[in-house]
Amino acid sequence: MKIDACISAADVTPDKVLHKYFVVIDVFRATSVIITALGAGAARVIPAVTVEEAFRMRKSLSERGHPALLGGERHAVKVEGFDKGNSPVSYTAPEVRGTTIVFTTTNGTRAINNARAARRIYIGALINAGAVSRRLLAEGRDVVLVCSGREDNYTLEDALCAGMIADTVLETDPSVFLTDIARTMRDIYCLYRDDLRKGLANCQHYNHIMSIGLQDDVEYCLRRDICDTVPYVDELFNIVV
Repeated sequence: MKIDACISAADVTPDKVLHKYFVVIDVFRATSVIITALGAGAARVIPAVTVEEAFRMRKSLSERGHPALLGGERHAVKVEGFDKGNSPVSYTAPEVRGTTIVFTTTNGTRAINNARAARRIYIGALINAGAVSRRLLAEGRDVVLVCSGREDNYTLEDALCAGMIADTVLETDPSVFLTDIARTMRDIYCLYRDDLRKGLANCQHYNHIMSIGLQDDVEYCLRRDICDTVPYVDELFNIVV
């Protein structure tokens, strides 16, 4: 088994995707939302690349008798006309149970879309990193951990999550091979595992999220292993469990 990694959504190109297994990570906040919503009983999440596509998807679903919620953001701000933003703490069971959610974000859903030709796409974050690690160990296949990043740039929070997954897998099976980038992410996670905020303190994306009043989201997204849900993308490009 080999674990590789990509540092941003832009790094996910067709030649890297075909027939491979992927875990897409966007800790702040897209994949944390998807995991939370499906864990709270949402029927499915449909990723959209653009805001316009999201509106078209909802209209099409409604016309076929399948109402859907619109969720997502652009540049960390809820999109006008959407039902929900990109705050995982707002996707509670009473509101999302049994629903279809059409979801678009600046980085995470684009990374998922870029990987759509993969054999399997799992959705990972710190909140389900242990469950993702167990799933990967059970399957024993080579996998690429995709850090969605922010606007095609590397972000430390995604690397910390990828590093946690790599570390957990390697602790269980020392024969697993880590590429240099995956090993680097694991080393970064091991350096800050006792205090993730210490590692993030001078990071641009973390400080931006904090500066616009999203402290509750940050607190939630930095919790580890609070969810056993491991969403995946099915053959119809729905994210389900």
